[in-house]
Amino acid sequence: MKKLFLILCLLTGLSISSQTFKHQASINTNTTVGLQKIEMTPSHKQFMKSNFCDVRIFDSSQVEIPYIILSEPVVKSKTDFIEYPIISQKHFGTYTEIIIENKNHDKLSNIAFNINNSDALKYCSIEGSNDAKQWYTVSALQELSLSYNENYTNQYKCIYFPLNDYAYFKLLIDDWKGFGIDWLSEAPFKVNSAGYFKNSFISGKLNSVSFLQSITTDSKAKTTTVKLTFNNNQSINHIEFSVSNPRLFLREAVIYTLDEVKEKNKPSRFVRNTNCTFELNSEKPLIFDIPEVLSREVFIEIVNNDNQALQIDSIKCKQLASYLVFDVAKNKSYTLKCGDEKLNRPTYDLINFVKESPQLLPAATLSEFKELATDAAVAAPEKKFYETKLFLWICVIIGALAIALFSYKLMKDMKGNE
Repeated sequence: MKKLFLILCLLTGLSISSQTFKHQASINTNTTVGLQKIEMTPSHKQFMKSNFCDVRIFDSSQVEIPYIILSEPVVKSKTDFIEYPIISQKHFGTYTEIIIENKNHDKLSNIAFNINNSDALKYCSIEGSNDAKQWYTVSALQELSLSYNENYTNQYKCIYFPLNDYAYFKLLIDDWKGFGIDWLSEAPFKVNSAGYFKNSFISGKLNSVSFLQSITTDSKAKTTTVKLTFNNNQSINHIEFSVSNPRLFLREAVIYTLDEVKEKNKPSRFVRNTNCTFELNSEKPLIFDIPEVLSREVFIEIVNNDNQALQIDSIKCKQLASYLVFDVAKNKSYTLKCGDEKLNRPTYDLINFVKESPQLLPAATLSEFKELATDAAVAAPEKKFYETKLFLWICVIIGALAIALFSYKLMKDMKGNE
């Protein structure tokens, strides 16, 4: 009887704990064995929860594979920047070449270039040498990523690589795309200084987030409210404004969300939750780093007082890059699944062993997400009997009867021993 009870409980437990994912994507891994990263872009995040609790990775044998999520901070402190001399800076037909000197053979893991502000997307590679004649590859082509913004007039762009102590480093920037025709070429970066950031690998890479917006002005309250509506599970860390009129303005603004509060036996109500306040000033860049906000609807309230409302031409919202890191084995394929509402965020041992910055890890990519069939989409006749609710209830009833019978027998034996 005890064995029967245990078997029934096990079957019931398996039925209850089964996982139901809504979407999946194949992972295209790098040929390297070991830790790899997947950048979780806004287009990926729309299929999963913002804290990734519903995400799981499985190998080809359907074994769950541990992962961790690494997110980038906003900026790197300027005080951590160590400057090195630029001994050569040349512009050629299709690229820019910059050489810096590392006299003391310090072990470097990144090189940062202070440049005038630019939205241009640049790619580069880096080489090392001990005599400035024979050069060796240090890092292949990668994107220059933002690391520190100083008053929004200049900024640091970084390239990351494994630790090296060459006496010279050469940066090759692919910043001219005019196919040899000068008037079609993009202007190169204006590099003011070069060096490296000590103590950490922080880039603060930002990804654009798409959204819908509506703007309303309340003449009685003397405010303008901008409503931003996002797709599922998007976060915002950075916002930029473009205002064309009036020419001079100084306005207070606040970013807030309306959070639903549910109380027992009472109708739901919405509470205004302030994220941050800031100042829109026509004499300063309208670029703001804000505390992370996670909401499908975000509101920006601008106080006009007795002034005319601002003519807002555009708003850009961005989020800090985040990466999913997992361990890749040889000759294994992997699938990412997400969308199971019942799952909690997993706790894996892997978090104790990932010490590298995501910039240093080889990159894997995700294929296009595919929607998985839900229980409702599966035809009832195709279900096996042990998969039906009827079987589950039979298991529960038999289990209850088994417990009652076992208890009755135990009580009877106890009375017989008195």
